[in-house]
Amino acid sequence: MPISLSIPNPQFTVLFAFFDDTSTFCLIATLLLGRGVYFDRETNLTTQQPAVDARRVASDAVIDGTGRKLGAKGQRTRQQLIDVTVALLETHGLRDVSVVDVARAANTSPATFYVYFKGVPEVVLAALENATQTSPELEAIVASDWLAPGAAANARAFVDCYTDIWNRNRTIFVVRNLAAEEGDARFYEARMTLARPILMAISEQVERAQAAGRIPADLSPRSCAGTMLMMLERLSAIGPMSREDDGVGYADLKAAAAYSISTMLGARG
Repeated sequence: MPISLSIPNPQFTVLFAFFDDTSTFCLIATLLLGRGVYFDRETNLTTQQPAVDARRVASDAVIDGTGRKLGAKGQRTRQQLIDVTVALLETHGLRDVSVVDVARAANTSPATFYVYFKGVPEVVLAALENATQTSPELEAIVASDWLAPGAAANARAFVDCYTDIWNRNRTIFVVRNLAAEEGDARFYEARMTLARPILMAISEQVERAQAAGRIPADLSPRSCAGTMLMMLERLSAIGPMSREDDGVGYADLKAAAAYSISTMLGARG
């Protein structure tokens, strides 16, 4: 049955009349008002909920784009949208994937997409919430005694472990880094959030090497750690595509990276 609904707003009132599809009505209202609009069939009234900061990370509950807790079905739909988006990004750039593309691949509608996400970049940010750039194995390698005899061998294990972890989330990490480098503060923060734990652990080892007189004391520990991670991220992204006939194979690049890391951490032998 057609409905006529009005939406109160502190600055103006928007009147939508004769919509057969309340979901379409709510979608249009949301786009105009910049917040979630919901229709209560029992009261025939609409309600608005404030938009949620896209950088917010859900702790004890999964939420939709307006801050509502999701049930099991909603969580499945949300995860499906994330999985489909990541799959599309394996062969397309972030700017080339539209909401319509994601909805079509997920066998749903753009209106359903907007219940969960503001846009495709927000889907990637959600996917990054469940990604990691470290592991117990990697943390154990970094925490080992780099000043002990023969510790230089740990560097290759560090490189192998890090590149393996990074490439498990290769698609979203590549998209994240490109967006961050283009100036998107959300993706820059997401990048730093994932890198911070390993960054701090490496910084502590640089400080130990400095205290032992193995490397110059005037170097910034965090800058050294950041330089190592930037090198490893680039190696992880480009290394698998390298060609032996170019004279720069993946194994050779890893060996060179391991040597650089062992040197900056003061390892010998």
